[in-house]
Amino acid sequence: WPRLAPDEDSFRINLEVVGPAGGAKPQVLNPRLQGIDAAARPFQVTADFGARSDSVNGGEVYDLTHPKADIVLADGSWVALTANDGRFEAKTNTLHLAGDVNLFHDQGYEFVTTVAQVDLITSTASGDAPIIGQGPFGILDAEGFRIFDSGERVLFLGHARLTVLDGATSDQ
Repeated sequence: WPRLAPDEDSFRINLEVVGPAGGAKPQVLNPRLQGIDAAARPFQVTADFGARSDSVNGGEVYDLTHPKADIVLADGSWVALTANDGRFEAKTNTLHLAGDVNLFHDQGYEFVTTVAQVDLITSTASGDAPIIGQGPFGILDAEGFRIFDSGERVLFLGHARLTVLDGATSDQ
């Protein structure tokens, strides 16, 4: 576990610097960010490559290639996120994901969209691009989403459509 005692500013980045290719910014091979959220639950973000980018509001920013995030939720379940590209803003502990964003919940839910923003400290997420999903409940598509209360509440935006599968129960 990353830390035993909660620390609001707690995160750690492991770096292995790879030299620049063709005059590009230096890249980091397999960057890893580990931390804890506001409720002392661990999270981890990894990527194939990372590069320091221009700062945003005075904070460090890292561009990520093929980021992957693992987040533990309030009920002890976990969520895995993957995307083609990402950007981590250290000052706000925010992960911006783009391109084939996939969210998988360990209870069998999977959602796919093109953009998402994840606040790693509050365990909230949002996206304003179309989203499709499936799970034990059925199939869903909407024009965006908001995840609140560490995954306890999910709001689907715009014209949303849910097809409930035969045999789905209300606790799914």
